[in-house]
Amino acid sequence: MIASPPEIAAAVRPASFFTRLFWFWLIGRSVVWIAAIVASHPNAPIDLVEWLSWGGVWQWGYCKHPPLPAWLADAAASLDPGHVWPVYVLGYAILALMFVAVWKLAREYLPAPLALAAVICQDGQIYFTNDGAEFSNNIVLDAGWAWLVFCTHRAVFRRSTGWWFGVGVALGLMLLTKYTIGLPVLVLAGFLIVTYSTRPIWRTPGPYLAAIVALALFAPHAVWLVRHDFVTVTYASERTSEPGGWEQHLFNPGQFALGQALHLMPVFFILMPLLSWKRRPESSTPERRFLAWAILGPFVFLLVLSLTTRFALREIWGSPLWSFYGIGLLVYFRRGDAELRLRPVAIRWAIVASLLLFYTVAKQVAGPALTGRPERPHFPGRALADEVNRRWGEKYGNLPPIVGGEGWRAGNICCYSAHRPGLYSSGHMDYLAMKPEHSPWTSDADLNERGGAIVWNAEVIGNDTIDDLKSRFPQIEFQLDVELPFEIWGGRKTTRVGLAFVPPRR
Repeated sequence: MIASPPEIAAAVRPASFFTRLFWFWLIGRSVVWIAAIVASHPNAPIDLVEWLSWGGVWQWGYCKHPPLPAWLADAAASLDPGHVWPVYVLGYAILALMFVAVWKLAREYLPAPLALAAVICQDGQIYFTNDGAEFSNNIVLDAGWAWLVFCTHRAVFRRSTGWWFGVGVALGLMLLTKYTIGLPVLVLAGFLIVTYSTRPIWRTPGPYLAAIVALALFAPHAVWLVRHDFVTVTYASERTSEPGGWEQHLFNPGQFALGQALHLMPVFFILMPLLSWKRRPESSTPERRFLAWAILGPFVFLLVLSLTTRFALREIWGSPLWSFYGIGLLVYFRRGDAELRLRPVAIRWAIVASLLLFYTVAKQVAGPALTGRPERPHFPGRALADEVNRRWGEKYGNLPPIVGGEGWRAGNICCYSAHRPGLYSSGHMDYLAMKPEHSPWTSDADLNERGGAIVWNAEVIGNDTIDDLKSRFPQIEFQLDVELPFEIWGGRKTTRVGLAFVPPRR
């Protein structure tokens, strides 16, 4: 095939041109996605509500996870109290940090045009597009894993102690984000052990410096864990235990593998014009093997772990694993004339990115009108917070210091209240449960003393639960239910929220 003049021109442009193009793409895609999410999501998604409602009270840990994402969400929300758009900006800013690490690693292996293709193809992954709105520890982990791999690459192949310090910082911050980071880290350590040319690294201070820095960052959370009976570890073990018989040894990992393959198909589609079915014949080097271990190692490790122990894998765990997938495809399977075939890649990227953006917006805007079923982003969270705060203010002249009850509704009030009341709930949504072990910053005694609002789903909660509230809070005053419309087009479907006030004693 003879390359066209525009394709030849693209191939001979200097690397600085593609670097500028990368930054233009990164800023542009971040702005477009933030604007689309703000415009199409009238209410925060469930994970954002959970993390932001925890972050209103800074702790060294929370009932499900380590604390870093909650701190970040709260810090972002403080820029405009009572609104969640800054957390959307935070989510896509963190993904942008991930892409910077991917670009930097891509330039270690690929010429600038192909490095750009290896990055922009990730616009085909829902993990790095739509999921940015659902701010959670997985978004933070995406960036953390990318930087951890990049810092490790620099530390190992440039023999730099400074980069080992970076490895320690990245690992420590990720341990403050989600414990599952330990599994892919084991894979990187395994590479350094089994690869002959990298074994001498263990006789240098670098890896031990990284371990010391990571442990120093993690230590306060470890102390918190001990003091709170390892509540997050208990939650993690419950999430990874799968009921059933021997068939779960095959079903769960098979389901996980299929889900990841479906996530990666759009990325492969974008890069197809650059790929050959035959693996490139270059000799294997430690750097190339490092890349293979970083991309496939965690995935294979998780599958083997699940196959042998019935360890339950969640689809979202694949989120941080594939940020370097495009680099791997182009390092191992690219065509000899790949740099001359960028135009079809750009066309495919534009199609896939546009379809994903359209799907995300259409699902939120038109979906409920078509199905008649509003989703979490259509819940009237801001209106509920305003109404509860208004009623409380009329009775007591201030704002409720604590909001307890069912986690979703109480969490929305905490997120959309500028004064950021403390959440008193449990680790489970849709249940009227207030447990001090899940909200250790408050308790029944605290709520009885300082007062606060309690909310629940009045459409499903029965009288037996209401009677329990009377026994726990003797001064409780039940209010008229709050009925509000969902924020959807083409209908007036409403939600009914039960409300009670515990008057303050002081």
